[in-house]
Amino acid sequence: MKSHLLSDDEEDLRPDIAVIKGQDGLDDFLKQDDRLCVIKFYAPFCKACKAFGIKFRKLATVRGDRRNAAGEVARHGDVRFGEIEYSSNVRLCKNLSIKTFPAVLIFRGGERGERLSEIVCKQTAIEDVIAEMDRNVGRRVHF
Repeated sequence: MKSHLLSDDEEDLRPDIAVIKGQDGLDDFLKQDDRLCVIKFYAPFCKACKAFGIKFRKLATVRGDRRNAAGEVARHGDVRFGEIEYSSNVRLCKNLSIKTFPAVLIFRGGERGERLSEIVCKQTAIEDVIAEMDRNVGRRVHF
């Protein structure tokens, strides 16, 4: 029985952006299903990362899974979103050749976790991410 304090109304749902830690965390995230996976790499001290993070969160709200206040997935999106913080994942970032922040890697999820593209974030980065998502999912969205 749901509490009257919990709501599945669209405006009450928050985007589901997984916090990924280490290679095992990345592997587990990619294996969850075969949807497109968009992963943001950032450093907490980076002002450009903070600005990009706002746009990334908005995109995750539109295209990704959404959770209610109880933490349950209330709406499934066509893309899954994750984020990797640099200072606690230095080795992983180096192994993935992440050299600048913010950056976005797009994978096809599933058992193989195929890397599709890398986008180095600049002024038009969110548009580049959307274009790459649309190319790989086959769905257009205006943002």
